Amino acid sequence: MLTSGSVSAAVVVENYRLISIESTTAPSGSAGDDWFVYRIEQGKNVTTGYRRGNRGDVGAEIERIVNALNVRLLVKGQRYRSAGRPPKPPPGRTDLG
Repeated sequence: MLTSGSVSAAVVVENYRLISIESTTAPSGSAGDDWFVYRIEQGKNVTTGYRRGNRGDVGAEIERIVNALNVRLLVKGQRYRSAGRPPKPPPGRTDLG
């Protein structure tokens, strides 16, 4: 006889965080001398981006981006799961259709 039970897996998902904003030269093909390069980290992953503007406005915009990324981690109070591969069914379950 098979019984249904719940198996809980401890999944730790690290939040995104801003690790740096620095003044830089314009990216290739762009003009201006008011560019910033920023880096956002999540665990071992680092994303680098560029924004143009004054330091205060750029910093505020990047904070909004980081907050939006962290909100996406939560869906209805649970951690977000990407639309990648579906999870494997629990052991002992077969769909005979």
